[in-house]
Amino acid sequence: MRNTTLAVSGLLLGLSSSQAFADQQHYRNVVTGERAQGLGGAYSGVSDDASGVFYNPGGLAFAQSNDISGSANAFYSKTATYKKAIPGGDDWKEKSGGTFAPFFGTMQKMDAVYPGLVGGFAYYTLDTELKDQDSLLVDKAGIARYHRSANQKAATWAGTGALAYRVSPALGIGMSIGYINVDELVQISQNYTLTNGAQYYMSSTRESLVAHGMQFGLGVQWAASAKVVFGASLRTGSYASQKYFQTADSLVYVTGKSLSSDPTVVKSNNPLGSMPLELRGGVAVYASTKLLLTSDVDWHAAVDDTDQQATIVSMYTKESVLNYAVGSEYYMTPSVPLRLGYFTNKDATPKIIAGKKNQPDHVDYQGLSIFLAMAQPNSQISVGVVFQAGEGQAQKLGGTAIQSVTASAYNIGFSATHNF
Repeated sequence: MRNTTLAVSGLLLGLSSSQAFADQQHYRNVVTGERAQGLGGAYSGVSDDASGVFYNPGGLAFAQSNDISGSANAFYSKTATYKKAIPGGDDWKEKSGGTFAPFFGTMQKMDAVYPGLVGGFAYYTLDTELKDQDSLLVDKAGIARYHRSANQKAATWAGTGALAYRVSPALGIGMSIGYINVDELVQISQNYTLTNGAQYYMSSTRESLVAHGMQFGLGVQWAASAKVVFGASLRTGSYASQKYFQTADSLVYVTGKSLSSDPTVVKSNNPLGSMPLELRGGVAVYASTKLLLTSDVDWHAAVDDTDQQATIVSMYTKESVLNYAVGSEYYMTPSVPLRLGYFTNKDATPKIIAGKKNQPDHVDYQGLSIFLAMAQPNSQISVGVVFQAGEGQAQKLGGTAIQSVTASAYNIGFSATHNF
């Protein structure tokens, strides 16, 4: 009975505290941009539309016309499966899904102000999570009844403006400045009763994370020839404010005794630490009038100055991460391009080390995108799907036990662009 009690308690503690928030540790959860998402985010060497504000502001200098583009509400679904995380050997699944607005941007040639000058603005979602989960286990490994309810609403988004200048027919430079917002809220309640009625447990946890900051970017694009274009950008920034707040309380009934804990409170004014430095580079090859090939690499620096005083907050420590992407665009007809992309989305969370306790999940993803568009002289619409799948490790039960994790996510999007 004692072993069962410990196992159940470990499950409760793990499920209530292990990576409750949305995902700050992956940098490609959302592939932004109208044309770019079909290319898997391999866009630094192109960037000649409004999404260049995000990928490479230097590419805006090569704009052929004014541009306005946006993505309608995209549907997404995400599932994570923790292998044998329930006492008795069953898997534990967590699901989330909903809709969100991925991208809106506009670009304006400003030759009337200064020849070769281009301005742009973009709003884009970097991460989103919407969860309303209700789980019930009955008669499992000494558990008469276990009930867990989890509600989560989280979003990270940015609004960025950019200016670019065409230095020469083959060279463009640009800069950007933007505001980034993080707003996350999680509420979890759970309770269990052992089969023999000897123990009853209930708990309630509420967590919130709010952060505001500024990002600054520089970009350059160089057309080495009529068919080969290189692009590179740097982005850095800092948070002006960060606030993390957690409250938790519980009630335990054991063999005739009822013990109610006082609410515990965890606060932090630096949970995320610094905003990581980002370097991005890529090349676009215009193989023919029908075929475009692109590739990108992006590197994010490590962040190790997060608040380490509370275990729940230290999950935001980040290691340096190198991701890459490749994409292709092929015009099957003069008005119907097919876009395909492949990309990695590696986890910046440190890998789980055997023997340590309460470490956050570490899952590396790979992704595919496929979009079909209908292009007219001054407008374009596209529809498609971005799918990601990954595997890794977790400590869902708390303690030093390590579980395997498989995860998948997809989002279906619709977008449109108009040139004028």
